[in-house]
Amino acid sequence: MLLGSYSAKIDEKSRLRLPAKFRRDMPDTDDSTYYVTSDDGRCAQIYPLSVWDRIAQKLQEPPRMDPAKLKLQRFTSYYGLLTQMDPQGRILMPQSLRDDAQISGDVIVIGKTDHLEVWNNEIFRKSLMENPLTLEEREKLADQGF
Repeated sequence: MLLGSYSAKIDEKSRLRLPAKFRRDMPDTDDSTYYVTSDDGRCAQIYPLSVWDRIAQKLQEPPRMDPAKLKLQRFTSYYGLLTQMDPQGRILMPQSLRDDAQISGDVIVIGKTDHLEVWNNEIFRKSLMENPLTLEEREKLADQGF
C-alpha cells in the first residue's frame, strides 16, 4: 500500500527517481511497467500497469460514450506514457505533463494507496492551505464511515 509523501527529484533527462519506500511498496509488476499520466494536468499520476489495466477496463464498460469517460480518456491519453522503471528506480516523465504540472527538479511524491502522484511542491502546499476540508466535506466523509 502506497501511503505518505516523500521528496524526490526529476533529473535533467526527465526521469523521476522514486523514493525507496515507494519502490518497495509498489504493487507487483512482472516487468516494472508503469503508466504515467494525469487526469487534470496539475500533477503526474504513476500507475503500475496492472492497476491502470483495471481503470482502462472500466472505461470500456457501458456507457462508453459517457461525456465524463470521454473527457477522462482524453486527458489520460494526452498525458499518458507507458514506461519501465530502470534498475536505479527511475521512471521517465512525459514532457507535456512536466510542462503543464510544472514538475521539474525537486518534487513531492504522494502515495494514493495503489498509485502515486507527483506534484510541484510549492503548488501542492499552496493548494492544501487554500482548500482545506470543508465542514460539508467532513460530514460527507463521516457518512461514509471515515
